Amino acid sequence: MASERALLGAVAALSLSVLGACGGGLRQFPLQDPLWVDPDRRPFAGEPEEYYSPFAWDGANQLVFRPISRFFAVDPAGRAVNVNAFDEVPDSSWFRNRMGRFRLSAAQVARGACRTPPPDPAGPWTVTGAKPNGANPGFLIKSSEGRRYLVKFDGVVQGPRASAADVIGANLYHAAGYYVPCNTIVNFERSILVYDPKAKGENAKGEKEPLSDAHLDAVFDKALHLPDGRYRANLSLFVEGKPIGPWTYEGTRKDDPNDVIPHEDRRELRGMEVLAAWINHFDSREQNTLASFVAAGKGGYVRHYMIDFGDSFGSIWEPPQLGRRIGHAYYLDVGDVVEDFISFGLIRRRWDGVRFGASGAVFGYFDVETFVPDEYKPGYPNPAFVRKQESDAAWMARILARMSDEHVRAAVDAAEMGPRLSAELTRILVGRRDKLLRRYLTRLSPLAWPTVSGGAAPRLCLEDLALTAGVALARERSYRATAYLGDELARGLPLQVRVGGDARPCFDLPTDPRGSVTTPRYMVLDVAARSPDHAPGPLRVHLYYGLPKDGLRVVGLERPNGHGPPG
Repeated sequence: MASERALLGAVAALSLSVLGACGGGLRQFPLQDPLWVDPDRRPFAGEPEEYYSPFAWDGANQLVFRPISRFFAVDPAGRAVNVNAFDEVPDSSWFRNRMGRFRLSAAQVARGACRTPPPDPAGPWTVTGAKPNGANPGFLIKSSEGRRYLVKFDGVVQGPRASAADVIGANLYHAAGYYVPCNTIVNFERSILVYDPKAKGENAKGEKEPLSDAHLDAVFDKALHLPDGRYRANLSLFVEGKPIGPWTYEGTRKDDPNDVIPHEDRRELRGMEVLAAWINHFDSREQNTLASFVAAGKGGYVRHYMIDFGDSFGSIWEPPQLGRRIGHAYYLDVGDVVEDFISFGLIRRRWDGVRFGASGAVFGYFDVETFVPDEYKPGYPNPAFVRKQESDAAWMARILARMSDEHVRAAVDAAEMGPRLSAELTRILVGRRDKLLRRYLTRLSPLAWPTVSGGAAPRLCLEDLALTAGVALARERSYRATAYLGDELARGLPLQVRVGGDARPCFDLPTDPRGSVTTPRYMVLDVAARSPDHAPGPLRVHLYYGLPKDGLRVVGLERPNGHGPPG
């Protein structure tokens, strides 16, 4: 086991980081394809132990003890570890490239993780257990098709918000690349429910007893009752594998030999804060995650899911002063407490004047106007979010750049809230997305996904994700490209830019002035985009040319903060 863990650690160190970096000089990439699949799904024997995460302890740890230890520790956050040569995140047991690397249709976004139709609302559904506690109580069922679901309801305060948030949130996170359950909306009659004779519920003393109508009455009392007598519910399909509890946003799991990268240094967990800010998923804590042991080979591997997005889109808290803070400040924000103490409470916060929008209580204080991407905060500090770098947020923004208005509308419509509420939520999500994209696509380069053609007139083309997202206008966009040739990379050659009808900038690459070469040589291409109101840093493209078969190959991408020659 120890040797296997050491091997995987070496693979991670050699494959996921950019290779061949010279201390203080030019970073040169090896002549190989970027890593697109992390080998962290290798089967191993011995199922990991179930992990229990106490909410009270985790909250106290992240709100009080961790900030104190970070204050006294010398632990500056550096570059995320699991980044490949193209400045992207490989597929793994944590993340799978979807919208960022491939094109998704609106229908695919709306379908999310679902690969089977929802259960027949005519039933019968067999109740196998009750979940009367929590903000959104529910119960467990086995459908007539034999699939298992968690049935959750909305409560009686905010209409369909909670169930809609769980469906839409799962679909958006899935499109971005995360593992989530299949969540769907179903309207059904209570009469289709039957009890499993072995099903248990809890009485007022917390004692287990046979499940009965009395246990479900407490659940249905908090359910949204439709005018036609049916109940609206969110059905969450059980995920593949055996659940073994939550996973953490820091450290590694000692009983998983594949888990060799500290979680707080994984880019997909750092960059996730951008998604959480978008939908105000302020409950982004480890209790809303799930590790599952998936059978494979002679054992299995651990897959990492995000679950339970029901807090998103404006969850109302009491007193109202606390509810208005959600997304703007931690539950206990020491900085705010100190400022209020010094100023005798006279400081007026951005959220103090926020009021319900057009939806009334349904989406509460969820809005566009008071949303500031740089200042978003979840309920309490998330260890991975705290270590987020500009490059991690920009990576997620490049994914969201492909999330069009049509994609957002399709994801919202899947929650079946009706035209008025769907239109209002779509408006807010589009507005918040645009703020995120303008913030994170205008500092580091939004250029990505190079394609090359060889031959006598080699050319490189890129996708400008600022154009894709509408952050920049094609008629106002200009580009500058400089090539550095040869082993010394000292000579900069300006290149001619061609922008095609698809608004993809293309560049005719220079040939070696010394003519043909017998061994591959190195080229670095700096490409900068500019608009009247912003000029992000360049995309630095690393290529080999003079290859015997394909002529030239892109082997690496970098996004420096500033301009200037490489090296």
